[in-house]
Amino acid sequence: MHLSSRSLLSTALFVLVSPLAVAAGTQPNGGTSINYRALQIQATQQAIRGAQASEYFANPYRAYPPSCLNAPIPFQLYQNDPNKVSTTITLTGDPLAGNDTEKNYTENDTVTVFRVPCGANASALLLEIDRPANASTQYYPVFPGVTIGSAGFVPRVASDPNTFFSYVYAFDPLLESTVVVFENAVGAATLIDYDQAITVGIDNLSGAPATAFNVPAYNASAYAANAQPLPISGYQSGNFYDPTHSGEGIQVEVGEIGTASSTRSITIAWYTFDDTGTPYWLFGQAAFTTGATSVSVPLYYGANGGFAGNFGSSATFEQWGTISVNFPDCNTMKFTYASAAGLPAGVPTGSNTNPGKTWTRLTQLNGLTCQ
Repeated sequence: MHLSSRSLLSTALFVLVSPLAVAAGTQPNGGTSINYRALQIQATQQAIRGAQASEYFANPYRAYPPSCLNAPIPFQLYQNDPNKVSTTITLTGDPLAGNDTEKNYTENDTVTVFRVPCGANASALLLEIDRPANASTQYYPVFPGVTIGSAGFVPRVASDPNTFFSYVYAFDPLLESTVVVFENAVGAATLIDYDQAITVGIDNLSGAPATAFNVPAYNASAYAANAQPLPISGYQSGNFYDPTHSGEGIQVEVGEIGTASSTRSITIAWYTFDDTGTPYWLFGQAAFTTGATSVSVPLYYGANGGFAGNFGSSATFEQWGTISVNFPDCNTMKFTYASAAGLPAGVPTGSNTNPGKTWTRLTQLNGLTCQ
């Protein structure tokens, strides 16, 4: 399979074809030319037509849980995949370039297809192309054609995860090493279950047969990351409670601190009761480094307040103790807590540092679904 000048001409004219169709015309060797860009442009237009305005909503066509990947996608995530498939492929320059040197340029690049685990039941499928350290900075190879399965389905691949419209097209210049994630197009008639055993075809657009990457079905037990708590992020924001007894809960909010992407903030509000059964709340906030899987938060109790703001200029707050939280999965929060010594009479006290408590998610933020 390869992309001919005829295919490019039809792309330039925006002649769009069915997602499973091939561009008209055959090659001298009898092969069929796939119109990669036309298929991807059609999917983009479908997405635009189906977009819903003025409302955040879950993408029913998403290929993986949105909490699995963040932008930008880091390089070399494949190091954590014991089932990655990698080989060296000769990628070509633009065969329609006016400059013969650019047209005839070739480069041996490392191509890897791999998974990122997203929990027990889902993963994200990614493709990384690594240019060599001594790669030319004047001439560049182009992004290859990518297909799925023996039928040659052209999937959507994107450099920006969790978006509707991000696309990387065949024939885009590879100015540097790149990593993309396999997505489903919004409104597409054919959706791919990328967690199943799958064959990815990489076509270097030179007329040679595509290189097949046979990726086994996702098996969560093969990935050590699934045994670790999740990195704490906004996807864990929401309300958690103990389903064995209702009436109290913990509200979690994870946010950014300024514009520093390396620093985040977690806010904890624990709505509980004192020893007399009167509602009592504890509140705390702490900064942590992006990527942390657990955080300890100082908790404070309030005094000298009144209902509906009927009190002096401000209430007072004193530290009650600490709470430490982690999230084994999107719907579970584990925490330990301990009150400080010497608290005044009437302030409830207690601790549970081993084994701690395990609570369940009750709500999550609209448009920020964690799965």
